[in-house]
Amino acid sequence: MLRAMSLTPTALMLLGVQRCRLEGHPHERELARQWAHAVDEARAVGQLIVLMQWDGLPDTPGETFGKGWTLHPDFRVEAGDLPVRAGLPDAFWHTDLAAELHARAVHEVVLLALPDVPELAATAQAAQEAGFTVRVLDALMPA
Repeated sequence: MLRAMSLTPTALMLLGVQRCRLEGHPHERELARQWAHAVDEARAVGQLIVLMQWDGLPDTPGETFGKGWTLHPDFRVEAGDLPVRAGLPDAFWHTDLAAELHARAVHEVVLLALPDVPELAATAQAAQEAGFTVRVLDALMPA
């Protein structure tokens, strides 16, 4: 059975919502609440939500299929969302992400991540090279 894809010009890509990224962060609660609000707003206007799961090395906090690899409890994949597994730091490298976004008529990619993480710059560059307009949301870090 084929799943219907919604066409949307904008995708919100969450680059850091795995447990190993947020749990234990000094501002975990505030970040999770603010980022979940950004997701709710994006869903309300019909944007595609892309949730990245970065495959991790054995015996690391983000080890693939380990507890830290899973999404933070405040985030979940809903119908119409696009979950993507990738290796750090580029969400587009060895994935079908560009094709999936083009198939959904996405033109703009909005990135949300902790500031200064390598995947933010690498994914932004790869998205531009794939023909997308890229915007980086303020990481919404508490003061």
